[in-house]
Amino acid sequence: MNVASRIGFSFIPGAVITFLLLVLMFTLIFTSNQKLDEQEARKIADIFQPEREVEENTKEVKVEKPDEPETPPPALPDVADKFEVPENAISMAAPRLDNSLNVNLGEFASDTDYIPVYVPQPQYPRRAQSRGVSGYAVVKVTITTTGAVRDPVMIEEHPTGYGFGNAAVRAAQKLKYNPRVVNGTPEEVPGVLYKFSFVIE
Repeated sequence: MNVASRIGFSFIPGAVITFLLLVLMFTLIFTSNQKLDEQEARKIADIFQPEREVEENTKEVKVEKPDEPETPPPALPDVADKFEVPENAISMAAPRLDNSLNVNLGEFASDTDYIPVYVPQPQYPRRAQSRGVSGYAVVKVTITTTGAVRDPVMIEEHPTGYGFGNAAVRAAQKLKYNPRVVNGTPEEVPGVLYKFSFVIE
C-alpha cells in the first residue's frame, strides 16, 4: 500500500473521532446552559408581612400648678410682752423679789437680764386642782453657759402639802435663758430664783 493510501486510511478515523468529540462538547455545553437557565428561572417566593396598625398609646400628663406660698406666720411677740392666759391655766411670773419670802435671792437674782426666754407650763397638782386650791412655789436654779438650767431646788411653796413645789421643780428643768457673757466668754449664773404661781380662775 502506498503512502497516500495509508494517510487516507489514517485520516478517516481521526476525522470521525474529532467529529464525535465536537458533538460531545456541544452536547455538554448545551446541557449546562439549559440547567443554568432553569436554575435562574426559579424565583424565591416573595415574603409578605401582614400590615399591622400601630396604636399610639399616649397619655396626657397634667402638670399640677404649685400651691401658692402660704402667708408667712406673723412675727412672735417679744417675750417681755404681756399675753392672755386662758381660763383654768397656770399663772407663771417672771423672777422678782417677793417681800413675803424670807429667802436668799443670790447675787444675780434680781438682775433683769435673767428673765427666761422660754417658760414651760407646769402641771397643776391634782390634789390642789380637785380642791380648788391656788398657790405658788419658788425654785432656785443655776443658768449654764448654754442658757439651760441645772440643779433646780425648791426654796418655798405655799400652801404646803399640795405638790406645788414638786410641780415647780419639774417645770424649772425646762427653763431657758440667754447665757451670761463676760468679755466674750459665757459664764454660769448660780442662785437664780423663779416663782411659779398656780391659780384657778
